[in-house]
Amino acid sequence: MSVAQLAKRIGVSRNTITNYESGRTEPTASHLMIIAESLGTSIGDLLDVSGTVPPPRFAFRSHAALRKDPDVLAKARKYLKAYAEIEQITGSPLCVKLRQYVCDSDGPLGDRDIETAAETLRRTCALRDTGPENLVRVLEGLGVRCLFFEHSTKGLDGISTVQDDLMLILLNDRKKNIERTIYSGAHELGHLVLHPHLFTTDAEECENGRDYEKEANKFAGFFLVPSDELLGVWREERLNRLPLFHSLLLLKRVFHVSFHCLFRRVSDLGLASVDYPVFISTIKGNLGISGKAAMEDLEPEPLDPQALYRSTRFHRLVQSAYLQGLINPTKVAEMLQVGVDDALKITQTWMKPAYEMEDGPV
Repeated sequence: MSVAQLAKRIGVSRNTITNYESGRTEPTASHLMIIAESLGTSIGDLLDVSGTVPPPRFAFRSHAALRKDPDVLAKARKYLKAYAEIEQITGSPLCVKLRQYVCDSDGPLGDRDIETAAETLRRTCALRDTGPENLVRVLEGLGVRCLFFEHSTKGLDGISTVQDDLMLILLNDRKKNIERTIYSGAHELGHLVLHPHLFTTDAEECENGRDYEKEANKFAGFFLVPSDELLGVWREERLNRLPLFHSLLLLKRVFHVSFHCLFRRVSDLGLASVDYPVFISTIKGNLGISGKAAMEDLEPEPLDPQALYRSTRFHRLVQSAYLQGLINPTKVAEMLQVGVDDALKITQTWMKPAYEMEDGPV
């Protein structure tokens, strides 16, 4: 966050912030509170550096948009702090079961290495049983905290961050094309598994020529659509006899992932050889779309947005703490990053018996 950005958020001049930093003047108590809020930290962190937890680390080389949007970083830091706090309040720490993939080489990972990492992780989680729509539960089962957030930054569908042994994935809560949300979750999981060294506090770290995004994309594809299962369906159902569009449509009904993910998997396995522009044109033709179109509109048979399970462990812990009288509505507002009035409305719904809810008796 630049001096100008922080000054604007607090409502002071750039010189005032510079004077704070250099020690020429000291911020007032109210300014100190706003500074802490803006930076996603606490006043205690600003005043006493002894005994504080390490700063959160982000995959800056992968999430280039983070360098341009300090609001996202502040929001992520607040969620990290709130998650650690609510676990402490409720006495409910999450057991970390995720293991990073150990590779002999420091260079780019080959497809076989990435597929091995994805297959190994898939065998230890419940994705096969619960389906990709319940990816949040799968991530939490691995010890990875997960939250949904709303942000308008273009191209920022997910963020992964690490603080001590606490790993958090934030997913942009898209109202349509949940296939993209599912893929983003698997993509961020790929960074945590394959690239633990990638996470840093230094936003200016230089590129080293390695395509981390491509490796995470490969991981997501292998994790969501295993090669053996894909090949099994392809051969058993003779999908090679159909036009590619219809083959992918039938595969989507099996794996519940995006058309584009399936296209990449089929192409990588050598089951089809169609150029990407031709593939896009085929989708447009089958959907009756002419001219330019947003990627989210090029998803045949889109999954129902309500099919994505959005219940997170974090929100359950906050609700449980409130119902136990451990936190008040103001604390709920702080943790959920909503206004106090909204928090009051939320807590009121938590206090209603099930038979009074809008859906009627249960």
